[in-house]
Amino acid sequence: MTADFNAAPLLGNDWSTQPGARPDVIDLIGPWFDRPRGEPVKKTLIICAAPRTGSYELARLLTAAGIGIPHEYFSPTYAPVVASRWGLTPSVLSESQIENYILELRCRRSAGGVFATKLQHWQYRTSLCNKHGKALFRDAVVVHLFRSDVVRQFVSWYRAIETGRYDFSDRATRPPRDPASLLNQRNLLEMADFLVAEDAGFRRLFILAKIRPIFVEFDQFTQDPRSTVQGIGQMLAVPVNDNGLNRALEVSAPYQGGPAVDQDREEVLSGIFGSLAFDSLRLTLR
Repeated sequence: MTADFNAAPLLGNDWSTQPGARPDVIDLIGPWFDRPRGEPVKKTLIICAAPRTGSYELARLLTAAGIGIPHEYFSPTYAPVVASRWGLTPSVLSESQIENYILELRCRRSAGGVFATKLQHWQYRTSLCNKHGKALFRDAVVVHLFRSDVVRQFVSWYRAIETGRYDFSDRATRPPRDPASLLNQRNLLEMADFLVAEDAGFRRLFILAKIRPIFVEFDQFTQDPRSTVQGIGQMLAVPVNDNGLNRALEVSAPYQGGPAVDQDREEVLSGIFGSLAFDSLRLTLR
């Protein structure tokens, strides 16, 4: 599976308008959430998450609660954006530069004494499957977000790829895709394999590195987000800003879409997948 992780549109974004009460993924990577450069914080929170598991909403609530400023700092879509503000080169995820990049993140993108990052498994494989990743995970509190309803997860991810919108707002962070180019068996199977591998890859990492994460299921989180945030705060031994969290929860809402809006997409996808699910030959020869 391929995707366009081009940071150029975000590098040209207008950051002059202060974010509203519910900042989206573009707001959160902007300068409003930078901090004056200080000493590098010691505590680390790593949110391991496949696409469409609620990680952006968790990042918003943790930020409001004063527990780090989580974002996908190891995505090539977002890393050059913060790097450009700090006088770093766009290639901060390279082997030769990532150690200094992580140091700057600890100095400039922390809250409550915590550096927090969201992480997808392909980002770990690309940039952190090395001594720098080992150091980052050392003594970190690790959260693994997952989603029991993988059908809804896949449909939601398909919609995000189709529209280029990965958060609640209408602002796209990647180019939209033509549905006709997405709706072919080979591409959809590659997408399904990728989504499964994202979750399974982290579980493999947990076994190999002897990591025991906090497992948080999507519906569990969306039904009781306060408990999730408070539990993470307790594991990090940092206080929760209850006033900030309360304000963020007041404006929190489900993303656009949902089962009703995505019904047509789900039926189309089910029609394609249904003919393959129990046909071993076609699955093998795809």
